Amino acid sequence: MAQTRRERLRVERAAKAKRVRRARIAGFGALVIAVVVVAALVVVLVQNNLATGQLTPPNATSDRSGISPYPGAVKAGAPVVDFFFDYQCPGCASVETYYGDTLAAAAQAGQINLRYRPLTFLDENLANDSSERAARAAACADVVGSYASYHQTIFANQPSKEGTGYTDDQLRVTFASTAGITGDALTRFQQCYDRKQTADFVAEAYSKNLPASTPRMTVNGNSFELGAAASGLIAAINAAA
Repeated sequence: MAQTRRERLRVERAAKAKRVRRARIAGFGALVIAVVVVAALVVVLVQNNLATGQLTPPNATSDRSGISPYPGAVKAGAPVVDFFFDYQCPGCASVETYYGDTLAAAAQAGQINLRYRPLTFLDENLANDSSERAARAAACADVVGSYASYHQTIFANQPSKEGTGYTDDQLRVTFASTAGITGDALTRFQQCYDRKQTADFVAEAYSKNLPASTPRMTVNGNSFELGAAASGLIAAINAAA
């Protein structure tokens, strides 16, 4: 009888020990799974943050309302020239065609402090989103150091029929190639565009550049009449300043 009781106790102790081992193993396994899940979540959050993190164009104005296409060359006392535009605005394309080279030369020589200020109000008027996408793409071009050439490329390829807009392929590939964006810079530019990493900047610039009338130019904050001959534009700007 005693042997039977001892045997029974031995079996019970063995069973209890087995249950304890199983509980420990299960607990350890749950802990490992929890650690793996947390690590995976951290990776996903980091990747999402990297994928969607907003960028400020490096040559943005201090108030994030525009971009300086030719920074670093401005001479002391040079008048500040702001060009307000919408990338779908035919009149804006005409201003860029007629005055663009003159403004660029003067800015690169430090004679004026040129700043481009994008608006996107024509998206609502034309029932598309091309103005916003083009502005985002141009801001991404500044991120990779090709803003001025990309800005010029957009206007040079503005559709003849207002409202046709720009395709993603044009903005991501064709215009980038024309503007000389290649290699690693092209990869970064396309990632910036695809992830809409300059969307906040474009929206903020739009809100600060109202009222929404284009084309519009100011000199030292005062309205400037766009009527001078291209050859006399800088003299007219200096006179207005």
